[in-house]
Amino acid sequence: SGALAFLALGVRLPLAWRRAVVALVFGIIGFVLAWLGLEDAGHAYESFLLVIAYWISPWLAVVLVDQYLRRGERVDDLLTDIGHTNWAGPVAFLAGVAVSVGGFANQALFTGLAARRFPQVGDIAFLVGFVVAGALYATLSFRSLSRNRGTHDRQTARRGDQLS
Repeated sequence: SGALAFLALGVRLPLAWRRAVVALVFGIIGFVLAWLGLEDAGHAYESFLLVIAYWISPWLAVVLVDQYLRRGERVDDLLTDIGHTNWAGPVAFLAGVAVSVGGFANQALFTGLAARRFPQVGDIAFLVGFVVAGALYATLSFRSLSRNRGTHDRQTARRGDQLS
């Protein structure tokens, strides 16, 4: 992926050699970096995976709940609508991360309040983040989605009438 991202920068190499040379060079760089980091690989990699889980699960909860609440609704025009704001998503995401990490993270670099008090439970921050963000997003956005659905449907119908 690093090699493909590098090629996307517009680097000029002969077409026949472009992918092979860049993949080989980045493969060698990756091998050297991995070799140098072997002495602390287990702990560092585990911490890396935990940090990823801490933000992915609240984000995924917001996305899945939004998909559920908007089922049967066209959302493609929301991507280009500069007047559309949805503060419920970022608020629920940040609250999910804050509550889950602050309370339930349990790793070498940081231990949350609940994880410190009940260490036998382990690191459940990813699960707590998912539940908190999903529930908060559903609560915050349910009213605004149902309120805006009527306005959005009328605007879409008006645009359809203008096109025909």
